Amino acid sequence: MLNNLFVYGTLKKGHLRSRMWPRAPQTIRLALARGRLLDLGAYPGLIPGEDWVLGELWTLASEDVLETLEVLDQVEGYDSATDRGLYVRREIPVWLTDPMDRVPGTVGTDAYTYLIADQQLIAEARQIPPWVPVGDRFASQWPDSRSRVPARLEDE
Repeated sequence: MLNNLFVYGTLKKGHLRSRMWPRAPQTIRLALARGRLLDLGAYPGLIPGEDWVLGELWTLASEDVLETLEVLDQVEGYDSATDRGLYVRREIPVWLTDPMDRVPGTVGTDAYTYLIADQQLIAEARQIPPWVPVGDRFASQWPDSRSRVPARLEDE
């Protein structure tokens, strides 16, 4: 079982749902993943694609993984028994990024992430274009200048 999670929205450090992690990570590092980042209103969604998406790689102690996944599955509306929900948890490749100059690294690893699964939301969402310089390329990052970032859960 993986002990890495790639997060790209409200679960990132300092964002609205960062308090919902049941266990502290061993490390939090900048990372890139491939996909298309969508603005769903008060939170983002990731779907498969070819853009680079800038997020965080949270590495957990092995003994904290199951509890963390159970809690985050609830937060993201994912039912692991049926493999359905607002989001679905999937294993994806990610690449570490130097936090000082954001140069994409060559070190890759696998991580769990949550992909948006609601087709209606996907159809209505605004795509967040790649706008953050990362070495010789650009990556999408939430929030961008058009995102609505709620301060409280009830504001979603």
